Amino acid sequence: MVHVTFISGVVLLALAHALPLQPRTPAQDALRSAGIQPGSYFIEFHGDPATPASEMEHAQFSRYAAAAGVRMHVRNSFRRLFNGVAVDLPNSRHLSRLAALPVVKRTWPMMMRQRSAAIPSANVSPNLMFAHQHTGVDRAHGELGLDGAGIKVGIIDTGVDYMHPELGGCWKTPGCPFQYGSDFVGDGYDSATTPFPRPGPDPRDTCDGHGTHVAGIIAAHGPKVKGVAPGVTLGVYRIFGCPGNGTGQAADDVILKAMEAAHDDRMDVINMSFGGGSGWSEDPLSVAASRLVRDGIVVVASTGNDGANGLYTSGSPGLGVGVINVASFDNWMITSLSIDIVGVHSSFSIVHSSPGNSKYRFIFETPVGVVAPVDSAGSAEGCVPYGASFAGQILLVKRGNCTFVEKAVHAQAAGAVGVMVYNQESELMSPSSVGSNVTIPLVVVKADDGQAILDQLKFGPVTASATNRTMSVSSPTGGQISHFSSWGPDPELQLTPAVGAPGGNIFSTFPLALGGYTSLSGTSMASPYVAGMAALLLQSRGSSVGAEEVRQLILESARPVTDTNSTGLLSPLRQGSGLVDVWDSLSALAAVEPSQLSLNYTAQASGSTRDGPGQSVRTLTVRNRSTTSTLTFTVTHLVASSVSSRLANSSFAVTPRTWPESAHARVHQDTLPSALVESPALPVRVPPGGQQAVTVRIAAPTGLSASDEWFYSGYLRFNLLWDDRNGTVQMLHVPYTGYLGDYTQQDVLAAPDEGFPYVSIKGSTDALAEDSHVSIDATHRVAVHYRLEHPTRLLQLQLVDDANNTQGYLPYGFLEYVGRNYQSSRGRASSSTINGTLYEDKELTQPVAVTAGAYRVRLSALRPLRDPSDPDGFQVWLSSRFIVDSVSLAQNDTAGRLGDDDDSEAHNGQVARP
Repeated sequence: MVHVTFISGVVLLALAHALPLQPRTPAQDALRSAGIQPGSYFIEFHGDPATPASEMEHAQFSRYAAAAGVRMHVRNSFRRLFNGVAVDLPNSRHLSRLAALPVVKRTWPMMMRQRSAAIPSANVSPNLMFAHQHTGVDRAHGELGLDGAGIKVGIIDTGVDYMHPELGGCWKTPGCPFQYGSDFVGDGYDSATTPFPRPGPDPRDTCDGHGTHVAGIIAAHGPKVKGVAPGVTLGVYRIFGCPGNGTGQAADDVILKAMEAAHDDRMDVINMSFGGGSGWSEDPLSVAASRLVRDGIVVVASTGNDGANGLYTSGSPGLGVGVINVASFDNWMITSLSIDIVGVHSSFSIVHSSPGNSKYRFIFETPVGVVAPVDSAGSAEGCVPYGASFAGQILLVKRGNCTFVEKAVHAQAAGAVGVMVYNQESELMSPSSVGSNVTIPLVVVKADDGQAILDQLKFGPVTASATNRTMSVSSPTGGQISHFSSWGPDPELQLTPAVGAPGGNIFSTFPLALGGYTSLSGTSMASPYVAGMAALLLQSRGSSVGAEEVRQLILESARPVTDTNSTGLLSPLRQGSGLVDVWDSLSALAAVEPSQLSLNYTAQASGSTRDGPGQSVRTLTVRNRSTTSTLTFTVTHLVASSVSSRLANSSFAVTPRTWPESAHARVHQDTLPSALVESPALPVRVPPGGQQAVTVRIAAPTGLSASDEWFYSGYLRFNLLWDDRNGTVQMLHVPYTGYLGDYTQQDVLAAPDEGFPYVSIKGSTDALAEDSHVSIDATHRVAVHYRLEHPTRLLQLQLVDDANNTQGYLPYGFLEYVGRNYQSSRGRASSSTINGTLYEDKELTQPVAVTAGAYRVRLSALRPLRDPSDPDGFQVWLSSRFIVDSVSLAQNDTAGRLGDDDDSEAHNGQVARP
């Protein structure tokens, strides 16, 4: 079972009595590559958390498990946000015994979340202030005197270097901003390689930097960095170990234990700048986050950095109900460390990103030669080894087609002392971690700067030198959505992300041991910006405002931005409600409920008897917060771009197709959605402290083809005027999105003409012909390859005979809450190997042997929003018939599933810290 759904447990206990680690197998390595911790599970009980019934179930579980003869180690017990336990099972067959216990509702695999890169720097200017000027934070500080004092903000991350002078230089002393928190893991922890945490005495971050950077965005107090809410009290909950220990991952039970600790410490706001998982609201971290919001805590999370992979890439925990899921906008200025380039005809300076490994800074006091070679495949991307030596030189490499790790490893093997990767975009981005096997610095530079170096190389030698000197340059994409920011919606058509904030090229604090300051990009940086904003709102409005109202104020006061590639506004599936405006949130005198509209799909009435084909009727309530002045308002409809994952020829598109197709296109009105206020007549008057319902009919486009699977969208702008002395004027925005057509009929599997699914001899890309004869042994196996173009609630891979009778599930052939395959340069598809072993049960713990005979693979994917108990709800594919002549494998010889082939990847996408 490979899904991630509700769980809310978390781990930590001293593991002196942990079960011994078993030797790693190919199947376990495949699980780890898919973001799953082998042998570890969440066991969920039936009752709700924090109830007397849950306490009883915990006691009963221990007795029942012992009676069933289950050998296990209980990693942790959870009672607040999740009712259940996290366990290690040395024998996976015991999982079915646990699943059958009366108190057990279901079992979940243990997912892992991964860290991202960090960067050192020094001698900086207050770059964060450029963002503050555009979001109203500077006015909140200067005119209102707000700083978040009295508000508690929890940071669940890599820890924080609390000794940084701009963060306080103290830990839990009187007057210190750091009064709460713990280290849950220790420096050496990595859930994939060193899964047993050994917590340190406190959560100080001296080796990573991500959490320190996040803390600076929230609470740094100058002179070089000034956070959004520099007066808050902080709680620090460390869930990641140091880089270089392996994959840099943290298991979900560690994260959830930190969430429970923040809940116990009564944090007012919790920031979680990591994400991934299945991309479903049922994901364990999303559900736990929802319960935090239910208990009155403002929860802010990053939406993810997978924008290049298109729709459905928003990750958990940001998909929790009531969570503020934050997209990233680029900063208006870039401040970062610089590189001095000297060529034959020109000399200039450029900025660079963080290094992929913070241990190896891009510092070259003496000029070093720069070369831009091609690898042994003739490519400038450096994805295969080089055929020559480049000892003592810096390699300029093109981004794309392989990981930063591979580029760095090949450059290092060729003798290079550093790597500059030039981006495809005219912007800076932070590389993902390049791993412990790389001991040279790798940084990213902008596309135009890379081209400038290439131009100089045409005339002769080029050298580069770099120190701690920084420089600020204007960003050509300032105020626009960051290219890496993930897309919505969620698989059940809920609008995501919620809102956007500055996250591209943010300069903030960094561990003192790593330079003290640096620039990073990611939705990880946008999330703490909103967390600090929430603290200002809570300080300003006091106990009169709750978590949901804070979310409402932030969303509705945001400013939607235009789509630079189209004629309308950018789709809410990319920017949510728009770019935050702290000043407008603080000064808002009205509210609209709900703050976002998810219209479902046009083939279904959306809950109102007045709905017709392509019509959605919604009632919104406008509340006048002023107790002295009457509000008068009108409503304006603003069209946003429609987007689709289908091109005009119906093939799948990684980059969403947009309508209108250009910023200068002339389009017919019937290709755009429309909205009409049906009642009451505009303008509407609302007395002081009163409220007024308004009914809006939203019509989907009629001139777009439903077969193209469009998501249409727009914004309802509420134009507000008060009759006070100043004639106060404000605007609030409510985004909407809907699906054109019948969402429940959408295909999940790639179309056959796109090359998937198919069955082949393992290692081959040639599909088996009908009635092919195969043998299964140690060197010959059969694999089924498939690509999911839409997330699915349930995916089943079964071997069937000529009568279509199921013989059993393939290894890892029962998957729930599955994300779609990302179409990046690697990992375009998934696979499962027919290796001689099938499984009778959904937990995949009861093996049966494959015998000689004729078979097909049946692949069943549940269509969106369909009932798993309805056979007609599945898209079903049957492979070509193949004949197994012989099987000569031990019954327990199992191969990997997701990720065991070079072209396979985890269904739930990349599990990473944005």
